[in-house]
Amino acid sequence: MSISRASATALLNSVQRGLSPIELVYVPHPKWPLPRSQSLVPQRPLQISVLDSSFNPPTLAHLALANAPRPRVGSDVGGEYDAKIYLLSVRNADKTLKPTDASYIQRLEMMLCLAQDSVSSRDEHQVAIGIVDEPTFVGKASKLLAFLAQRLSGLGFAPPRPELTFLLGLDTLERVLAPRYYGASPADPDAEAKMFASLHTFFSPEHDNARIVCARRASVSSSEAATLKIAERFVSEQRIALIDIGEAEQTYSSTAVRNAIGQGDDSSWKGLVSPSVREYITGSMLYTNPVD
Repeated sequence: MSISRASATALLNSVQRGLSPIELVYVPHPKWPLPRSQSLVPQRPLQISVLDSSFNPPTLAHLALANAPRPRVGSDVGGEYDAKIYLLSVRNADKTLKPTDASYIQRLEMMLCLAQDSVSSRDEHQVAIGIVDEPTFVGKASKLLAFLAQRLSGLGFAPPRPELTFLLGLDTLERVLAPRYYGASPADPDAEAKMFASLHTFFSPEHDNARIVCARRASVSSSEAATLKIAERFVSEQRIALIDIGEAEQTYSSTAVRNAIGQGDDSSWKGLVSPSVREYITGSMLYTNPVD
């Protein structure tokens, strides 16, 4: 498993310049998101998980979320996803690239490390790595569905369209369910109505038919508690599922890793990331300058 830096840079530039909505930097085999074996093609919608993050760096919390089984929904007993994609957003609604951050190319390479450290060899063979320039999850779902429909058509396969499950942390869910990201301005009085209209498109089976799986935390802030309150209606409708990823893992964060490295505290960060990611960070001397 490897990524060509020259190729990744060209694909990154293509997305950032608006020449393409999504690019795959790495695919585990040419038929992705179909199974490697043609005989195993499912006669149903493909269930695809989307781990969307800034990956700065990916931690064991990311890995636990990526490896979590698909939740049971109604008569669907859940289980494994047919395919997975780790998606790097190069335009975030809140975050901008800092001088001390890993570059986008370095993040893509760490995403590949994360795929290599997956607990399941089958997962490794079904994880693709992509880039998108879209700040909202509603926009990402629409672009991903169109991209996957085109790719599957090129593979000569036209099942019911894929069903996407976005894997998020609670901090990201907070952005998904915050009206301020949907209004024309921070003071837009119609922001909440616009949010629910957009989420209807995102969640509705008649539209994008997406779902969200969110990792619980041991303790939540007041703003996160407010987010969970808004989420209740979508949880009851089985469009959002809250899962446990492990008592230790739910406390890990990329910020803690960056801060510990910046402070020269090697003892506290190395257990927060997977072996390949740890080796990559050390070899590339990432985050060695103090961060804000």
